[in-house]
Amino acid sequence: MKPLLSFDVPIFSRRSMAAASYGSNIYFFGGVGATGTESILDVSSDLFCFDTRKLRWRQIQQTEIWPSARRCVGWTRVMDRMLLWGGSGVERRQDSETLQHTFLNDEWVFDPATETWQVIKLSDDHRAAPLNDFRPSPRYTPILHDVEGEQFLFGGYTEDRFGKRKLNDTWLNSGGVWSMIPAYGKEGYGHKDSWPGLRYGAMSAADKVAVYVFGGFSDDGDHNDLWRFDLSSRRWNQLAPDITGQNFPQARYCAAFAIYGNCLFMFGGRSRRYPKLNFNDLWVFDLKDLSWIQLRDNSSTHLYSILADYPGYHAKSSSSVVGKFWYIWGGEGACGHVSDFWRFDLSNFSWQLIQAARKDDPKFW
Repeated sequence: MKPLLSFDVPIFSRRSMAAASYGSNIYFFGGVGATGTESILDVSSDLFCFDTRKLRWRQIQQTEIWPSARRCVGWTRVMDRMLLWGGSGVERRQDSETLQHTFLNDEWVFDPATETWQVIKLSDDHRAAPLNDFRPSPRYTPILHDVEGEQFLFGGYTEDRFGKRKLNDTWLNSGGVWSMIPAYGKEGYGHKDSWPGLRYGAMSAADKVAVYVFGGFSDDGDHNDLWRFDLSSRRWNQLAPDITGQNFPQARYCAAFAIYGNCLFMFGGRSRRYPKLNFNDLWVFDLKDLSWIQLRDNSSTHLYSILADYPGYHAKSSSSVVGKFWYIWGGEGACGHVSDFWRFDLSNFSWQLIQAARKDDPKFW
């Protein structure tokens, strides 16, 4: 397939780089692998903008006030600003020059008009957290969405004073004040459960009234349950439990996920429990019929060059919707981090390669 652009993406391949749209632009932040390694300590604070109308990339130049390098952040548009929340960064050990990873719950606002950052709240020390019930504790892979002026946050993973743990707490921010939604009923992944079970690496999308959460990984393994959180009632509703069958996507985490009209779309991802179980299938969930439809099965051929007419395996990619197009960039590929850039037409289910992978994409496995 001939790509729309003949030159390379300016971002060196990486995984877990956040993406969120503002108007016709998509802003990409952070990620793992900025210097060519797969280490979770190789994180970035890069901020890039892609203009979907002009098909033009631009790196935002860093200023004195800027978020630290990190991965797996919460990143969403809030009115005329962009909100960045938490993630996992790095720090030096007090007794050596050795780096170690951290977990964050700081809040930053980016103004696209002036291309400047403002820090709203600094992070708690994750080793002492949680400190209170008035603020979500530090974590990475939180689900974060703005729904009509309220910010929704759910789940993720942390290492705090209670140990290494997955989360399933639910928070709403109204007028700058966080409130935790009290859990109710039985937590889990089955059809009799009324509150989603612990997880991180879950997939999500939001419309003007609700947030949708799919799958992810817990101590019980990979999941494919689907939930809806209604902002008006403050209640969870399970749309589909964990289930195995031909008419359901395999359990997974870190796939690309989007909403368009009355449908949820999911592409790719991988199994956390079985690391060699990788996906490049495409599914749609009809929110009216509450049923899954497979648009494309997994392919054993994974191409990231101009020879590709369909994306190969991708997980932990950057994903965002602008208009009728769903943009998916980078992440993990079949042999390492990848940098190919695709868009999917949500109105006619067709793929278009925007830019093929760079020749310097690393091979790790």
